[in-house]
Amino acid sequence: MEKSGLGQPMISNSDLKKQQLTGILIVLFASALFSSLGTLTNIAYEAGVSPIAFGAWREIFGAITMCVLLIFGVGRQRNQKKVLSNIPRWQWRNLSIAALAFMSYSLAIFYAFVHLTVALAFLLFYIYPAIVTLISAVTGREMLNKQKIIALLFALGGSSLAVVGQMFGEEMRFDWLGIGLALFAAIGMSVYFLVGRKGYPSVPASYATTIFLIAAGTVFATMGFIFGEKEAILQPFHDASLWPILIFAGVVAAALPTMLLLTGIRMIGASKASILAIFEPVMGAILAAIVLGQNLYFIQIVGGILILSAAFLLQRNSDSQDIESTVSPQVIKTS
Repeated sequence: MEKSGLGQPMISNSDLKKQQLTGILIVLFASALFSSLGTLTNIAYEAGVSPIAFGAWREIFGAITMCVLLIFGVGRQRNQKKVLSNIPRWQWRNLSIAALAFMSYSLAIFYAFVHLTVALAFLLFYIYPAIVTLISAVTGREMLNKQKIIALLFALGGSSLAVVGQMFGEEMRFDWLGIGLALFAAIGMSVYFLVGRKGYPSVPASYATTIFLIAAGTVFATMGFIFGEKEAILQPFHDASLWPILIFAGVVAAALPTMLLLTGIRMIGASKASILAIFEPVMGAILAAIVLGQNLYFIQIVGGILILSAAFLLQRNSDSQDIESTVSPQVIKTS
């Protein structure tokens, strides 16, 4: 690899495009894994697990999964103690902010489901890519060009179609508190993406994911005990058949996608990652149709096509000026 006059490695434009494509595929795959959450929640609920108990155990098993992976060297850094001791204080502060945002959006969207139809809550929640993209552009962190705007509109339109398809035949629930909670969840998710981009670069994605899941699992479990859900939290100890569902949710719908999403954010930037992350409702509709026998409507298929079109546009929009902010301090070389 060539070096610049400053002695830093130079990255060719072709390598950057490969990095962008890899990052896009990682985010899409993470979104596909996250999409299993709706189906798993339905299965758990039918098995008698309350939503807050499911959320608590999902995060707990996600944290356990990450700890096991780290023990076996997956995502673990060499000289681990040295890595952690050398993380600057400002990065620990940003990591704490990201953890708080992670817990806030999780709790807010959970309680939004109590007050709103699930599809309506998601429709409001999925405005977060617009928030992330606008803040990134206004602060000068990332470019906002014609292709990215079109990709954002395609993705928002696609997610809206996917979510609206879930409303067919469903009785609508609506109140202002639910709307406020869904919008608060969108803000929390936006903060999570924006801070995750470069807020704690010295903290490996695997370590950050472990911290987030431990914090969220603790909060969910505590909330459950506070609000009278003690029996629900402890229910798996009385019904061993629930453990496979909860463990699977922790691994597939918590640990792996959370780590992959953070990795993708760092590779392609917060705005692109947030736009692609709303592939989740499309895959969620497909999984619900396959596993739960729910109807898959034509408009949801159209929504998926729009989001994949957005991914195509974002891959084409991988010019060096836009990518530079995500690979600093390395120097970019045009091939």
